[in-house]
Amino acid sequence: MIGNILIGLLLLSFLVFVHELGHFIAARLCGVEVIAFSVGFGPVLLKKKIGDTEYRLSLLPFGGYCSMRGEDAFMKALDENLDTIPNDPASLYGVSRWRRILIAFAGPFANYVTAILGFTLVAAIGTSYYTSSNQIAPSYYYGELEDSPAKGANLQMGDRIVQIDGIATNTFTDVYEKIALNPEKAMTFTIERNGSTFQTEITPALNKDTGAGYVGFYAYIPMDIAEVLPDSPAQKAGILAGDRITAVNGEPIYNTHDLAYFFKNNLHKMTVDVTIERNGQEQNLSLDLPYYSETQMPSLGLVTESIQVIEEGQGFFKSIAEGFVKTNTTIIEVLKSLTLLFKGINFRSALAGPLGISSMLGENAKAGFRESFLQGLYTIASLASFICISLFIMNLLPIPVLDGGIIFIALIEIIVRRSVRPKILYYVQMVGTFLILFLFVFALWADIGRLFFS
Repeated sequence: MIGNILIGLLLLSFLVFVHELGHFIAARLCGVEVIAFSVGFGPVLLKKKIGDTEYRLSLLPFGGYCSMRGEDAFMKALDENLDTIPNDPASLYGVSRWRRILIAFAGPFANYVTAILGFTLVAAIGTSYYTSSNQIAPSYYYGELEDSPAKGANLQMGDRIVQIDGIATNTFTDVYEKIALNPEKAMTFTIERNGSTFQTEITPALNKDTGAGYVGFYAYIPMDIAEVLPDSPAQKAGILAGDRITAVNGEPIYNTHDLAYFFKNNLHKMTVDVTIERNGQEQNLSLDLPYYSETQMPSLGLVTESIQVIEEGQGFFKSIAEGFVKTNTTIIEVLKSLTLLFKGINFRSALAGPLGISSMLGENAKAGFRESFLQGLYTIASLASFICISLFIMNLLPIPVLDGGIIFIALIEIIVRRSVRPKILYYVQMVGTFLILFLFVFALWADIGRLFFS
């Protein structure tokens, strides 16, 4: 876990560094003197002054900072109770307000460009993943989510969701993603049942722990065995790849969740009779089980058949176009999801702080590279792009101390044609600082709870 967090922190720090690099480039182009530009925080390990800027390598490799001339002028104006901030020509407050806006916007814009590059790389590499068909097993069949949209719409065991809002959903992944991104939005589902199709309107409910939408069903995965793991209970019982499990202790089993439901309701059975179909004939086998509990189903060593989806890598120009489109559609989805914050979302479960983000980045990076170099690169580029989009949106929020706050105040000054008094700006920034600090501490507390106590 610690290794995952450290790897993730380094990746996250690079994205923060890119953000600060955007500020640095814009400041130089706008004629603002950059006093220091540091890779990392804390004690300075190495430094070299080139021109007016001191370039630093600091001890803690977590992001960096860009220190501009005139940033201390604000504190001077407060100390001396001045009406305006001293505007040295080469300082941040000495250039025009439009240039100040450009400098503030450049950091988030650097993250935006990085997201496009990341999604461009994703499109160029391509990927493959395993999923199941668009067939479903409603949760209410198992006594779960009795008030779910699935039951309200009378979805049946084995139904296939072939379209949502006119968009084809060929796999369960397609179905899940469409529903998860649209909580509390009425959508038209095209259902295939017993060879005929019909349409019905369903509004996914909001999962307040995750912020995602749900309808209330599992993937219907038939009990066709693709692989039996060596030395597993299934292998010792004589189950072979190509078999189909049809019953356990005489109870019909049609899909993987039927099997899970059987064990949930037959706790601590140590031996079961499994009926399999092999080459058109049924056989009964005795299966000895390892210890299991209600929350931990027995590991039988069975791998069911799945669908492999291959997304081919695209050419240079098409990859760039897809990177641009993916970035902008993701921004729209994130902005839509922000409205969920006012609908009773469980912040402790849904909010991720630096530890949570870093752990996720590190874990997925390691898993990807274990599979292949290109898969690892794909995973990192994809996750980094999503985080860059989050940084882009978060930093543009009109909250003092964030880039969006600087832009907002500069726009107000442009409209009223005068500067905001330093003392007013100070109190506004204090409120913003406490807000950001509260969110940071809350997210960190949620991270610690998830990582160490869940």
